[in-house]
Amino acid sequence: MTCTTPDCEADSILFLCAGCINDLQQYIDKVAIVLPELDVSIARLDNVRVGNAEGGNGSKSAGSAAPLNLDAMQLKINLAGITQDAEYYAKDQFAAGIAWTIADWYTKAELIVSGPADDKPSAMKLAQAAAEVREIVPAELAVGPLVDWLKTAKGMDVKRARIWQWAKRGHITRTNEKGQARYSPAAVLIHARKDTLERLDKAVKTS
Repeated sequence: MTCTTPDCEADSILFLCAGCINDLQQYIDKVAIVLPELDVSIARLDNVRVGNAEGGNGSKSAGSAAPLNLDAMQLKINLAGITQDAEYYAKDQFAAGIAWTIADWYTKAELIVSGPADDKPSAMKLAQAAAEVREIVPAELAVGPLVDWLKTAKGMDVKRARIWQWAKRGHITRTNEKGQARYSPAAVLIHARKDTLERLDKAVKTS
């Protein structure tokens, strides 16, 4: 017998060959991952509904609650019915059609959950965002420049001794191996903010 998948024709003892069974199993495994995420789309929690009517005072109304995403609901019902592994379906004479249907259901579910590919940020946009983050928070700084950065960028007055103390206690770890010790400003900022909050809390309790 040959595999019933169109244009495959590989020798097989089942209605799907080993390769097509493996492909189907990959879709079944991905279905298990995407299935819970459809709950959000069913309730349309991943979209903001804009009011489409003007209120009596000329202001825009909030609009009624969004209806259920019926496409997502039907897909969830369909996908929830996939309870067997690929080899089980390969024994069915309609295995090729079953495999195509499962792949189609998964593709549609993934589109609902993740949105069109055009909506995803491009590699250029991701690189630009990373560059902007690096500009705002340097990758690493020595203690002296760290003190200056905290004061000018965050308005926080942190003494050098305090930073050395955090390093000694293992709260922050140097980012370089040789030369003057450098630390992640983001890591230092966490402890600086924690210190500030603790001082404010003590001030409130003693006042």
